[in-house]
Amino acid sequence: FFFQGPIFSQGDHDAMIVFRSQLQHTVARPPHLAGPLATAQRRLAAAKAAPKGQPSSQLGGVKHILAVASGKGGVGKSSISVNLAFLLAHRGARVGILDADIYGPSLPVLVPVIQKEIYAGKAGGIQPVMYGGVKLMSMGYARPDEHAALRGPMASGMVRQMLTQTEWGDLDYLVLDMPPGTGDIHLTVAQSVPVDGAVVITTPHALALADVEKGIAMFNKVSIPTLAVVENMSSFSCHVCGTTHHLFDRAGRCQRVAESFGIPSVLSLPLDPELSPGAMASRPEPFMLDPGRNHRPFAQGLAQLAEVAESELARLRRGGVKRKVKAALGPSGEALLEMHHTVGEGQTVRRSLSARNVRLACRSATMRDEVTGKKLFQDEDIALDVHATKVEPAGFYAVHIDWSDGHRSLMPHSLLEELASQA
Repeated sequence: FFFQGPIFSQGDHDAMIVFRSQLQHTVARPPHLAGPLATAQRRLAAAKAAPKGQPSSQLGGVKHILAVASGKGGVGKSSISVNLAFLLAHRGARVGILDADIYGPSLPVLVPVIQKEIYAGKAGGIQPVMYGGVKLMSMGYARPDEHAALRGPMASGMVRQMLTQTEWGDLDYLVLDMPPGTGDIHLTVAQSVPVDGAVVITTPHALALADVEKGIAMFNKVSIPTLAVVENMSSFSCHVCGTTHHLFDRAGRCQRVAESFGIPSVLSLPLDPELSPGAMASRPEPFMLDPGRNHRPFAQGLAQLAEVAESELARLRRGGVKRKVKAALGPSGEALLEMHHTVGEGQTVRRSLSARNVRLACRSATMRDEVTGKKLFQDEDIALDVHATKVEPAGFYAVHIDWSDGHRSLMPHSLLEELASQA
């Protein structure tokens, strides 16, 4: 079974020991795989198919891996992950969900599967749980109603095993319901498998928004593009009077955070009583499986998210637009920023911008009011000879620029393109 095989690191070794003890009473062999000969043959076949020193990965048939993450817990990330997965499946895709939260798995609560045992699969991995045509895996199915008390490397190793050793088969989308925060598990996933994109979930509350930038920055560092930011529970519509109430202050701040990173999509989802614990107890299934809920604003917003995920992942798979920005000098020695855009394998287009104009367009908190966008400086405060001393990518949609006057800008490519069109 998947515990067998070479050891990579002490963290993986500890995780395998813990995982074995967690599952030894719950892993069973289906009747068609009973018998030591069949098990040995499967292990031998898996070992031959795997690279030397590594167990066989079961991700070969997965087209897209989408991580759904949040900086804080309690923002509705797991509910959105599960319902997004079932909506994608309803639209005709082959979908799987991995609950990557070892400490507080949510999948068994959100998807009403009675699962008493985890089985070994035909290829020597873990057989996923099935519900509504979607493949599921969670530590909560292995040891229900028990809490994990594990150190970071152990939990990360267990997530790696579930991710790479579950027999996902052929999938269009594997949705990863990540734990909240930016910890070991996130880095382990990013380093273990090619994650194609991420969706970051937040609420308009200031405490939740404070960690959105950290989450986006973390994905940028590991070269995972953030496809969309979702502002969940952004409003509530009274079913009696029809009035829409905004539950948190500073409306629109999430939009400004996303724009600063050049993230193409920001979506708002309303608070829906049908997602409350009481409603789930009376109708224990994913929200999107009930056609009677399709008219609700939450369902309509989730449909928009599904469309964004499908289109952005397809665009990235085709190659998308490759962008590069670097400092340059003009014919008269003036400071410039040079933009290089390549579409797919096609021709590269080069455009130049005045470095000072880019510096004046910076939208950081020291340059413009976060709420009103009003300028907090005078143009004459910026030196005429200001120039970029360093330009580096900030993920897929923006660049960091260090300036000669000591300032640092986070400039989305969309803003640079807008400035170029105005030049």
